[in-house]
Amino acid sequence: MSQSKNEAIKLASAGLRGPIAEEFADASRTHLEEEANILLKFHGSYQQDDRDLRRERAKLKQDKAWSFMIRSKMPGGRITAKQWLIHDDLCEKAMGNLRLTNRQGIQLHGVLKGGLKEVIHNVCHSGLTTMGACGDVVRNTMGPAAPIKDAAHLDAQTLTEEISQRFLWRSSAYADIWLDGEKITPNWAAAPEVDPAVREKTAVPGADDPIYGQVYLPRKFKMAVAIAPRNDVDVFANDLGMVPHLVDGAVEGYSLFVGGGFGMNHGNQATRPFLAQPLFYIKRPHVVDAAEAIVSTQRDFGNREERKNARL
Repeated sequence: MSQSKNEAIKLASAGLRGPIAEEFADASRTHLEEEANILLKFHGSYQQDDRDLRRERAKLKQDKAWSFMIRSKMPGGRITAKQWLIHDDLCEKAMGNLRLTNRQGIQLHGVLKGGLKEVIHNVCHSGLTTMGACGDVVRNTMGPAAPIKDAAHLDAQTLTEEISQRFLWRSSAYADIWLDGEKITPNWAAAPEVDPAVREKTAVPGADDPIYGQVYLPRKFKMAVAIAPRNDVDVFANDLGMVPHLVDGAVEGYSLFVGGGFGMNHGNQATRPFLAQPLFYIKRPHVVDAAEAIVSTQRDFGNREERKNARL
């Protein structure tokens, strides 16, 4: 099977390191080359340029006006006042504003190359992270928007955090590049211990990262938790959607829906939106393990030749 260019870059990246550190250390570079740029997404950042200035700068034979977008992960959209104020202060390193995404994250745009490490460092010290906010991994897990303090909403928030912890990638590249080797864990709920029987079936043999292996996922993987009857996160538009079932006011288990997504390319009939389909019901203690089994299936059988057809 032939692989896309992205697959070859991931495989040769030594755990998503590639040339990122070297290119950021080179002050003469205004931007990253293609390999580092592709890998940077896994660390939660996109390289961009000011489109409004492209034509003018091209006439003057000047390089593009490069900058970076940084995205913070907030499972279930949860953020403390302190974390918000830290992000507000970080606006001074960007364009002076925060952008709240429709997947419950925060984006800072216009960060210059020399300021990226400081911004990521401060995000991590706030108790959040940018790791896996972009790239071919499990992205930020969404939860119900209203912070209602009942059993269903409290469990949904906990579940989004458990999932986010389980699917953080394991390579030390993130800490080595942005945190000078310091290990900082986001202040989310700890993921339950994986069932050994599940891990035996889902793990990549011999890989440092048992979930993602050496080539990670074919494309991004999106998850969301909704509480009936409100579908404010649109579980049917996600690769994996989860809906709790309550018995006597307590969450007994979840129904899982798979295969949703709105991505399509105009004029390409091989791409189309798709609503997630019901897969099965599972008791609450096994939901995160079930999510790992589903993600590992996509990892092993997803399309790695054509990225436009690589979603679950």
